[in-house]
Amino acid sequence: MTNFLVDSDKKLSILSSKLHDITEIGLDTEFIRESTYRPILALIQISLPNGEIYLIDPQSINRRELIVDIINNNNLLKIIHSSKQDIEALYSYTETYPLNIFDTQIASNFLYEKSNVGYSSLVKTICNCDIKEGSWRTNWLERPLSDKKLNYAADDVKYLIYIKKFLMRELEKLDRVSWFNEEQEHELKKSNIILNAADAWEKINYPLYFSDYDLKMLKDIAYWREELAIKYNIPKRWILSDSLVIKVMMANPKKTNDILANIKQSISDSEIGAIKNILKNKAQSKNKNISPNKNLENKFTEILNSVSDEFKIDSTIIANKRDLEFFSHFHDKARFMKGWRYKIFGKLVQ
Repeated sequence: MTNFLVDSDKKLSILSSKLHDITEIGLDTEFIRESTYRPILALIQISLPNGEIYLIDPQSINRRELIVDIINNNNLLKIIHSSKQDIEALYSYTETYPLNIFDTQIASNFLYEKSNVGYSSLVKTICNCDIKEGSWRTNWLERPLSDKKLNYAADDVKYLIYIKKFLMRELEKLDRVSWFNEEQEHELKKSNIILNAADAWEKINYPLYFSDYDLKMLKDIAYWREELAIKYNIPKRWILSDSLVIKVMMANPKKTNDILANIKQSISDSEIGAIKNILKNKAQSKNKNISPNKNLENKFTEILNSVSDEFKIDSTIIANKRDLEFFSHFHDKARFMKGWRYKIFGKLVQ
């Protein structure tokens, strides 16, 4: 198998021409995001059906539109394993959202009893090959790229086209292609990956007993945090972690001030004032609770485990603990009350 380093616009243009007559590619990215809000794209790996692998160095590319043309080509299927972060890295670099993805991790969730398996595990299971791990610890922004790094990167796309074909055959045998399509469409929709600051609160695992007033405050704090993270180009946890967002809502004034005083990022007095203004009318007591219906939740869990055994997929893919808690109090709003989850589980507990 031949690996080619694409480190000029001319080489990328030649690769783009090769892709005109191809319907699918394996794709992966390497990126760095330890200290930034969005990932910094460092490498794009592409495998072709003929076995060739191309490693595109974004730092050497001036004509970004050539990369946009590849990821925006709706006639070209991009096969990616666990694609969300790759999509975000590509979006950060190109400001365009990739089209026509096949996520091998999502597909595998409908075929194996262990969910969200890593790429190397899937390669071992399906291809009976071992690939080296540990490339995630590499500084992919360092140049020049060593042969060791390039070989690591090439391995990450080497088997994707074969794996996709295998997974599709198995999904078809079990009549689960529609499940996969539904799940992928939801998981990979743009609003799930490229967050609008106003919707950032939805990613926080907040207590189910929160009132409408509490949720309004949560939305305001999450928006404040997201906007600052974008402004300073830092991870949002450097402002407040999710757990601290909840804690700052629940804590007494002294504890709240202590939390705000220890924010890692240096922010202005007016920015601190903004969150204090959001918090100034918070309730002094938040001891209210929704009593868990343990008998009901235990019954749901028994049914869930039975369904998981029957279909031989991880129960957490069907419903997790929070899903069951949510259902016991809000019923029809639970995610397993629609789609493929409803067909195999939701209808049994409604």
